[in-house]
Amino acid sequence: MSHKVLFFFLIPLHVSCAQSEKSEYGRLFIEAVNSDSESKQMEIIRQIFSQPALSGTSGDKLLELVKRLHTNFAPLEFHHSEIVEFHGRSGMSDVLHIYARKKGAVMWTDMQFRLEPPPSHKLSSLGFIAEVAEPVYLPNGSIQQKETLDWLNKYIDKLQHDNALYGSIAIDIGGKVHYARHFGFSDPDKKKAIDETTLFNLGSGNKMFTALCIAKLAESGQIKYDDKITKYLSGFSDLNKADKITIHHLLSHTSGLGEYWAGQNNEAMKKFTTINEHLSLVYQAGFQFDAGAEYGYCNSNYIVLGAIIEKVTGMDYYDFVDQTIYKPAGMYLSGSFTYGDKTKNLAIPLSRNDKDEWIEAQHGTRGSSAGGGYSNAHDILLFSKALKNNAIVKAETFSNMLVDKTTGLKDAEGYGYGFMLSKGGGQTAYGHGGTSKGVNFEFRYFPAEDITLVVFCNQDNGAYDDLKKNAIKLITGER
Repeated sequence: MSHKVLFFFLIPLHVSCAQSEKSEYGRLFIEAVNSDSESKQMEIIRQIFSQPALSGTSGDKLLELVKRLHTNFAPLEFHHSEIVEFHGRSGMSDVLHIYARKKGAVMWTDMQFRLEPPPSHKLSSLGFIAEVAEPVYLPNGSIQQKETLDWLNKYIDKLQHDNALYGSIAIDIGGKVHYARHFGFSDPDKKKAIDETTLFNLGSGNKMFTALCIAKLAESGQIKYDDKITKYLSGFSDLNKADKITIHHLLSHTSGLGEYWAGQNNEAMKKFTTINEHLSLVYQAGFQFDAGAEYGYCNSNYIVLGAIIEKVTGMDYYDFVDQTIYKPAGMYLSGSFTYGDKTKNLAIPLSRNDKDEWIEAQHGTRGSSAGGGYSNAHDILLFSKALKNNAIVKAETFSNMLVDKTTGLKDAEGYGYGFMLSKGGGQTAYGHGGTSKGVNFEFRYFPAEDITLVVFCNQDNGAYDDLKKNAIKLITGER
């Protein structure tokens, strides 16, 4: 859980380095919300909202919105606002984040407004309102400077104090650990402190390993990316649709398979320990769209890839990952362990109850080829090094995996073969994240600076997102 979302939600791509003067609209909007004067509120609305947003009865509706926010939030302390680029169905668009806090509140409010395209660039409509731990102004120094790391230490101290954040963070520069810190507890009773040996759930981070295993099989000629999945599996509800799906489509989330990880399956999935058990639900999930028509992130794709790996190799999926990924990289602490295994130093996933206490968030028995394995910062840094040194797959194989396979497709968001691709502050990065109940993970590698970032958290805690976001900004120089 990234934030407490109060309205519907958009997915950010990156923050613009040069903030437009239109970010001043944030201060004016908060001024309107805080005002007791309807005429003053309407004056500001006419100043900052676009003509289409004001046309007809829309202006009255905007006034109603401001008055409702006044009732729910005023008085608000304005922090700052910034313009962020988003990648949506219709392409790139700008969204204005307005950070403010209700008097007496610990958490800050993040109000996000869609902006009209230039030259108007005025507010169009409210996207959503979320709670975040703290919007912060970042130091101007590089991540390599002591002053920046001192700031990061104090920032983590504050997130711990204000938001009881638990987790682990590591930054590697040029093959050497530049910064590492482990904080909080791995259990709800606060008896076991998180340290460098604590293993966290990776969530969807395991998709990188599954994709690399497929790439390894492609290198050896055992499979081809354009192989149809019906060459290996035949249990789909519509074989005609399945026959149009290739391994390429699975790797890039462009297959159109339906999401098997749905609410009605949660209880059954908690007991699964094999890939085939998950696959049986994928067969039932059907299809969302025609193969190659659009991008749709879906766990079913990577369950099918896991089943194909087992079919082709004759090995258990987990053993093949161990042989292909963990051993070559030296990741001897990592694995898809049974939940609650007392022989392993596993962090317990935590969520808050009605009394604002941390309690155990129940999870499945074992992870799958779509996610749910365990690792720590030390091993993920080794993984990053292995990728750079071509210890897992050849350089040309990995380069192909980092080519965006979703360009031009509906809902595209920058995805290669098992790796998310991002850009911010003029720097490109690859990696993957993972999120589930009580699970947060982020791995990013920035080739231009030879910097690896790893962040873990075993909580449903919005402060994790703030730490991750601001650590990335410190690395890229994006402000």
